[in-house]
Amino acid sequence: MKISFETAKRKLSIPWFTASSILFIIMFMQTIGGKFEDKNIEAWGWFTQNLLPTLSLIITVFVTDLNTENSDKEVEKFYFNLAFGLSIFYLLVVLSVLLAQPLSSKGMIPWLQSSSIYLGPFQGLVAATVGMFFLKKVNKD
Repeated sequence: MKISFETAKRKLSIPWFTASSILFIIMFMQTIGGKFEDKNIEAWGWFTQNLLPTLSLIITVFVTDLNTENSDKEVEKFYFNLAFGLSIFYLLVVLSVLLAQPLSSKGMIPWLQSSSIYLGPFQGLVAATVGMFFLKKVNKD
């Protein structure tokens, strides 16, 4: 089963931009509240490394498609569902890392750094899936 590429592309971008905005607000408030002490650069480095690669990919596709007519393009619903589902799950894990830190005996920065053990590979998988979704568009039959 196929769906419109334009519709799917927009639907996939919504959770990324929404979650990134929410995560940005949380990080901003924690920065103002001194949660990161004198390690703001490390905290924001964690934030950007976990969100910007995939956000950059999504924005690049939107910019590239500005001059391209994609109304006649479709993508398999399976690829969309896979990219969408993994994206939602990944973004929830990133949010959980920020919200679950008070349950840990670690300080905020060591907590964020230790999450890279699982977030890094997971992000690679998500970015590859999102990239595959963008590459699998085909002309309507």
